[in-house]
Amino acid sequence: MKLGKGSCNGTFGELVQGIIAERPFLITLPIPSLQSEATFVPEPAVSGIRVVDSKMKAKKAGESLLQLFGIRGGGYLEIHSNIPAGKGLASSSADIVAALRAIADSYSLPLTNEIISMIAAKVEPTDGVMYEEAVAYDYIHGQLIESFGALPSFILVGIDLGGAVNTIEFNQVPKAYSREDQEQFILAYNLVKKGFNEKNFSYIGRAATISARVNQKILPKHIFPQLDKLAHRFQGGMVVAHSGTVAGILLDGNLPDGDEVVSHLFREMSLAIKGVPINLFHYESKEKIII
Repeated sequence: MKLGKGSCNGTFGELVQGIIAERPFLITLPIPSLQSEATFVPEPAVSGIRVVDSKMKAKKAGESLLQLFGIRGGGYLEIHSNIPAGKGLASSSADIVAALRAIADSYSLPLTNEIISMIAAKVEPTDGVMYEEAVAYDYIHGQLIESFGALPSFILVGIDLGGAVNTIEFNQVPKAYSREDQEQFILAYNLVKKGFNEKNFSYIGRAATISARVNQKILPKHIFPQLDKLAHRFQGGMVVAHSGTVAGILLDGNLPDGDEVVSHLFREMSLAIKGVPINLFHYESKEKIII
């Protein structure tokens, strides 16, 4: 046993989320600068896991992990995160994954993404953030559907519309997707695959826009018309948190004069959406981010 450490990134909403053939799925949009970091101090003589800051979901997941491997002891779990809760940024999923990794590191457990998924899905619908690459993921049952690999370079200008969404309560409400909606999900899924296969971010942006439009019937964003117009004007795509409060515009990260384009888009969004706080995410590569 030793001091265990684990971490996990968050997301900015989802590229696509819906159902195909009655199976719920999402396609992740990992954001490496959003991080949950956990440390675990093992205490063999103590039963259960102690936490602070109401990290009860991570506590529940951690205790399930110890039970799975027949470990009777417990310990102290501490989590530090820069991911706001209730926004659609995968804050609680990232906490759970980071906690499981820290506990596994402490007890040298053979933790896999499949085990993480199994445990996380029993706590709440989970966002697939145990996978660092972009993946298609069944967020209700905690199952990997397909991995797409690293995202091509992109630019994201995102906003938070305020408030919060309870993911557990939101996913308990049936979603009334029409046959046409499900056809749109299939189209979006195939566009994402095409975008990754051809390293062409325009297809991925188009897929995100399709999914965002369908989601307007489920969890509408009041600034959708303004974002839709700006995305079209700047030849980008829309991305939303399908069960959260954030939304934004995606652009190809390899645009000529990309910094100038981002500055111009930022100004246009500020004018179009007055009174809404704007966060700027500018990816120059999958390794480097400026906020």
